[in-house]
This record gives sequence, structure tokens and C-alpha cells, in this order.
Amino acid sequence: MDEMFDLDLALSMPEEDSATEWNKYNLEAQFRVEAARHMVEEMPTTAGGGGECTVCMEGFGSGGGREVPCGHVFHESCIFRWLSIHNSCPLCRRDVSAS
Repeated sequence: MDEMFDLDLALSMPEEDSATEWNKYNLEAQFRVEAARHMVEEMPTTAGGGGECTVCMEGFGSGGGREVPCGHVFHESCIFRWLSIHNSCPLCRRDVSAS
């Protein structure tokens, strides 16, 4: 199954003749991705400390991760994918855009 599949979105897809709505959705999705990319770039990088990312449940190893404002650490790719969809920490749900 595709990791980016959204059942709510699939069930509420606009009709084929409403291309304007579909284009609007695509623009909003592109904006969310760019906003997530910018947020992740601004997060401090931490050294690999032996813990594990709670998004993918894999260890950090020597690569380390990115620290969100609440202090939780995730792999860069994991937090990027998460923030492309959500606007909060995957662990404590604190709003990350407010910080």
C-alpha cells in the first residue's frame, strides 16, 4: 500500500468535471510539502545517540536525526513525510509551526 495514501481524501475526491477543485488541492499539497521542507531544514540536527525514531521504529545509528521544537528526535525523512501531512509532533502532537 502506498505510504501517502489518504482514505479520507480518496473518499472525498472531487468529481472529474471539477478540475478547478483538483488543481486547488494540488496547489495546497505542494504548499504543505514546501512548508514541511522549510521546517525540517530549520530544525537542529542531533548526533546519533542510540535511540530510535518513533515514526519508523528504526535506530538512528551514526546518522542522527532532526529535533522538533518539543525536543523529540526523528529521522529527517520520517519527520519530513509526517510534516507534509500533519502540523504536529508525531509523538506528543505539539504544533511545530508555532515555534
